[in-house]
Amino acid sequence: MNNSFNFPKVFLDMDRFGWTQNCEEYVWFDDMEWYSIDEIVNWRPEERIVSSPLIVPFAHTGGGDVWGWYIEDIDNPIVVLCYHDDTIAKVYAKNFEEALFRHILEYVSESNIDCIDEAKEHILNWKNAFGRYFKTEWNNEIENILSLELKQYKEIRFKVNYTYNVLLTPQEVELLIQKYIFFDRMDSEVVWDIG
Repeated sequence: MNNSFNFPKVFLDMDRFGWTQNCEEYVWFDDMEWYSIDEIVNWRPEERIVSSPLIVPFAHTGGGDVWGWYIEDIDNPIVVLCYHDDTIAKVYAKNFEEALFRHILEYVSESNIDCIDEAKEHILNWKNAFGRYFKTEWNNEIENILSLELKQYKEIRFKVNYTYNVLLTPQEVELLIQKYIFFDRMDSEVVWDIG
């Protein structure tokens, strides 16, 4: 790990509160399974899929992809998703707080929500945990989401009709992303494997 990297305050707090540890305080976050700071600092590249001097990992997905800070510009690390089967990473957010907010938005639009009470419990837990680090208008949007009812969303993928339950449609979420956290590099690609 790059010794000049400074963890974002929210991540330092998460680790200090036990939210990144496998314990009662752990904060479950859909498809972001946290690494503790100890795990990150002691990252052994030879044992990991993602090993790059440009990536400081902080979580992984259930499918083995790695979330990390891309530190090409050490003073302004951006959040990326490194695909385990490629050398490309998707630029996800300008900073860690924006990545958390975007992930909450995508959860309410991309997950097939079967149980609204369970989904809202997760969203409320995330707001309670991360809301202190969010801008007021982001918290207001989350409050609005908590007041919504499920609706069916239909889309066609690969000539197959899909219908699933959402709180916001992907199009509604895209408008919120554009409004609050869009930046010019979002969803572009970077090469993480420079070895």
